[in-house]
Amino acid sequence: MHAWLLEIKAVSLSSFSLITFLCFILCALAPLAAHASGQSESQASQFEIGLGLGGIRFPDYPGADEHRTLLLPFPYVIYHSRYLDVNRDQVRGKLLSGKRLSLEVDFAGSVAVDSSRDHERQGMPNLDWIGEAGPALRYCIWNNFEETTQVFAVLPLRAAVGAHALTLHHRGFVFAPRVELVHHVGDDTHGFSIDSGVSLIYGSQDYFQYIYGVAPQYANPERPTYTAPGGYGGYTLSVGGSLHRGDMVYGSFISYTSLAGASFVNSPLVSRTHDLTFGVMLAWIFKRSTH
Repeated sequence: MHAWLLEIKAVSLSSFSLITFLCFILCALAPLAAHASGQSESQASQFEIGLGLGGIRFPDYPGADEHRTLLLPFPYVIYHSRYLDVNRDQVRGKLLSGKRLSLEVDFAGSVAVDSSRDHERQGMPNLDWIGEAGPALRYCIWNNFEETTQVFAVLPLRAAVGAHALTLHHRGFVFAPRVELVHHVGDDTHGFSIDSGVSLIYGSQDYFQYIYGVAPQYANPERPTYTAPGGYGGYTLSVGGSLHRGDMVYGSFISYTSLAGASFVNSPLVSRTHDLTFGVMLAWIFKRSTH
């Protein structure tokens, strides 16, 4: 998915934070793997490094009534090698790669939620940051002759881990099949990219219970006890684009999420079944590979 095609589950901001961290770690490790295979770094990698400023509006969590609007600086990192792709919206570790089929490592996550500012969750524990990682099969369904337009089917299975201070807790599993359309024309200094996609979410019972369940001690007349089942968790439609002009990059995205038919849609913590996330960004690139 594109920089600004971030899965909604409040994944937009989580990608901003989790991927920033992963970028630095994985960018440092990937060259070692390339050298170990006998490739020189000039053969193995391409990169862009810069600074960006982005604005984004997103719900506290899918189905929440409250939204956040943030304007934040961020490191802009692009890295492509035989073993790793770091794009503006995702980190993909490439375990096995063929002409059309590849096995990768897929990452996602969601931001922490302060229950005191969310009326549905008043009096309940805060939601921790959640990081998700796991294997994914990626298959190129179609591409044009110039390979400027490609359609991918991606089948990721991710384990979810909650982080609070230095404590980690397993939160369940997520299966998030998606179809992506990627179109790019031009080069890194004068080019245009547009991406669109549709993603389905399926979660384990413990995953949805953590977000949408209400334990008896937190129940009240307006918020009855609720046990969230596992299963279908809604879908996301997203589209975004970026424009490269010299050392500047401009981007925007909009994403629509529907929880209609989700297994947990009757949770008292779900206030709405449809929502939008959108954002804009600009970045200045001060270093890029020359090959």
